[in-house]
Amino acid sequence: MDQAAARLLVLVVDDDARAARLLAVMLREDGFRVEVAVDGAAAVRRLSRDPVPHVLVTDLNLSHADGVTVARYARSRRAAMGLFLITGYPELAHEHMATFDPPTFILTKPVVYEHLRSQIGALEAPT
Repeated sequence: MDQAAARLLVLVVDDDARAARLLAVMLREDGFRVEVAVDGAAAVRRLSRDPVPHVLVTDLNLSHADGVTVARYARSRRAAMGLFLITGYPELAHEHMATFDPPTFILTKPVVYEHLRSQIGALEAPT
């Protein structure tokens, strides 16, 4: 990835710590800066601190706060944050996420990594 990717800070949130760590490793190998949270409450705590991530990749079903709640809080901290919601229930996710502007990306499990990486990479990098 280019220098623009290196400026993007990505927060990965998943109750499955192993899956979250694996995704974080893959994104780091592609040049992104990545942090991990393993539940909704941890994600909200991380989002409340600076620097605020540019991208949120979160599972829909999380303990302590669901992915929609985390996404809403994330957008309250950075209105243009790139949101990627991962779920096995895309119809439910679309229902919850329809009100987000800019829109969210909804990815169905299992996630095709190359697709996620290219969508994150296409986001406008901060200056």
